[in-house]
Amino acid sequence: MNWENKIIALLHDPIEKAINITNHENIADERLRKFKLYIKNKNFDYLSSAADRILFPKEKEHFSKRYSLDINLHPEYIHPLTGEKLEDYFNEEFKKEIRKINSDEITKKLEFVDNDYRKTYYKLWWELPELLNISYMLPADTRIPSHSIIDHLDSASAMSVSDNLSLILVSIGPVQEFIAAGRSTIDLKIGSYILSYLIFQGIKIIGEKYGYDNVIFPYMRGNYFVKKELEKLGLNLKTNADPSVASLPNVFTAIVPSKDVQNLKIEINDAIKNEMKNISEYIKSYILKNEDEKIKVKTLSNFDKWDQQVSQFPTIIVIEQKIEDIENIIEEHYNYTKDEKIKKLFNEIKGLENTYTIKNISFYGVYSELLGIKSALRKATRDFTQLYEDSEEHGDDISGNNKSLIEVETMYENEIKNEKLSALSAIKRFFVNYLKEIGYIEAYNKLKDIRSTKDIAGKYNLAVLLMDGDNMGKWISGNLGPSIKNRLHSKIASELKRENEEYIKILDEIHFVTPAYQRMISRTLNHFSNFVPKIVEEFDGLLIYAGGDDVLALFPSNKVFNAANKLRKVYSGIGDVSIDNYVFKKGWCYLNNIPIFNMMGKTATMSAGITISKHNFNLKLALNKAREMEKLAKDNEERNTKKNSFAIATIRRSGQVTHSKSFWDIEMYDVLAKAQDFIEKFENEKSIKNLISRLKNEYINFCLDELGNEIMSIQDFRDKVIPYIENRMKLKLKNEVKVLFDENMNFNKEKILNYFNTLENIEYSRRENKYED
Repeated sequence: MNWENKIIALLHDPIEKAINITNHENIADERLRKFKLYIKNKNFDYLSSAADRILFPKEKEHFSKRYSLDINLHPEYIHPLTGEKLEDYFNEEFKKEIRKINSDEITKKLEFVDNDYRKTYYKLWWELPELLNISYMLPADTRIPSHSIIDHLDSASAMSVSDNLSLILVSIGPVQEFIAAGRSTIDLKIGSYILSYLIFQGIKIIGEKYGYDNVIFPYMRGNYFVKKELEKLGLNLKTNADPSVASLPNVFTAIVPSKDVQNLKIEINDAIKNEMKNISEYIKSYILKNEDEKIKVKTLSNFDKWDQQVSQFPTIIVIEQKIEDIENIIEEHYNYTKDEKIKKLFNEIKGLENTYTIKNISFYGVYSELLGIKSALRKATRDFTQLYEDSEEHGDDISGNNKSLIEVETMYENEIKNEKLSALSAIKRFFVNYLKEIGYIEAYNKLKDIRSTKDIAGKYNLAVLLMDGDNMGKWISGNLGPSIKNRLHSKIASELKRENEEYIKILDEIHFVTPAYQRMISRTLNHFSNFVPKIVEEFDGLLIYAGGDDVLALFPSNKVFNAANKLRKVYSGIGDVSIDNYVFKKGWCYLNNIPIFNMMGKTATMSAGITISKHNFNLKLALNKAREMEKLAKDNEERNTKKNSFAIATIRRSGQVTHSKSFWDIEMYDVLAKAQDFIEKFENEKSIKNLISRLKNEYINFCLDELGNEIMSIQDFRDKVIPYIENRMKLKLKNEVKVLFDENMNFNKEKILNYFNTLENIEYSRRENKYED
């Protein structure tokens, strides 16, 4: 690998280029001279630029006139997912940050590590955004101010490895079955951690061969696993990542040289399988030695089936898509999607006069979409490995998928229990020792003593929270993002309309994905994942995993709703909520009143499934119920998105299960915040359970006829019936119940009844658990 080229690509544009266009090439040359390098050709720049922006009519003729912008004269930054202009861009605080920028000081921070280009590349790539605290807010191209210079430099570095490129998508599984097969918190947390660790073994092949910026999704900068690998080279790098959190999803996408794809398929498969074998061999040996005095382990009669059981996991899928022959690819895309818009755009660009040549990678979004389509088709054909076991031993106590091979004496909440485990369950139970063996000491120290469900719940019940970003496939594909036109600077959009009105109409119809867009999504989800542990800790929870837009955590039941509400607001970047010195508002993350990077935006939402149960309720069943609730939350027919909701299941001591669901916000009305404020206000004054029940019954009595038709509005109920209830129940806090029903509330019957059900479930979750186990 030519690591010199990677460094050149990362430094070919200064990160402060947007505010110093006239001198940016001199700055770049000076920085490269520190490493005894100079730019021989800029094909990587041409490829990454072609992939990230559309061609303009008569661009050669007008480039330096109508199609150029000085950010100091025309400051504009567009939210890459909503298309809205950032109001606070170049406000007084932001201008102060701009004035502080000193190119010489930035140059001084660059370090040639041991005269070794590979080490230097890794350090430079890792620390690049930190060279300037507003680096994510400086556009790569002032004409398309919707993606950061960092995204462009990462793409340029990735494309420096070859002129002929392919996309690959790698996934491992099965996911839900592997994670859910658990009786204790350690089983859940380690199950997700193993998946994260195994997918990294495939990512590591890409990172060591070409650099981690060749991984488009997920975002690898700052990742704990990467840090541990780079430490082996002698690089001591900083990260805010929690080493105990499974932060990688079970899938990754990378851009690689086409000539290497077939070998990469084999190498990635072997790397994942071999590391699973290493884990298996270590834990099998650990069990046979049985030197841990705290845990007594006995092998069963069929222990020799260990390797056969382990060989079933994981399933690995690798999909490829070459970036070549654009005309045929567009035809193939049409055959799959029947989408005429891409063909129309292609033909329009071919007809543009006095502009640059279309490159294959100019239609990167088409290749990316085809990769996703082929991946979905492949995953629909599930691999099945049948293992016939004729042993007399009974099934594994945790999953039941395989026969048990060992018996473990385990202390569960001050009670000794004997468990019979299969190979995969045993690997999850003892994996933390493997982390210590391979030098992941930080992870080992945080994972070796994981709180039990009883410790998490405390005086309350246990809550399982499962959250997931809505329509993530559509966001990643660009279908829900801004159109090409709405990513352009307003001045450029006006110039294009004046030059070719038909062309700008086409650009307004197409939601096109680019490498910079995908990288932006990737790093945005990474930023969110880095905040998740802080929120979970704030509300005394245990984080199981936070990979991209997925969150699984356990909480004391009285705190889960505040946690869920804060998580979804941070994800979107709304609500003026804060974490440490960071504030989330208007779709952005602010630090010291300065926007420093985008969050997913107000139109990107999350849905949640929540289960409330006794702490000793079967954890697998509680997780399955939370997953069922999440599905219910996403199946909300009132909006086109059908999502942006939460659903709750409370499993009572009697066995009764109560469901409710609601949108997070109804008519700008924060349901969870309002409901909890109400419950907190009344729970000490009067039996809140009786008050909610009375409100619900009186609503049914006064507002609905025998057929369930509405005969009284919620406003009349608020103004006429509630005072009556307050007097009858002798409430001291007069006129406070009305707060539940805002004057502008426009709830229909279904929303009101769901609202009452939600109040009942939240009230139940806040009760102290008065029963002993």
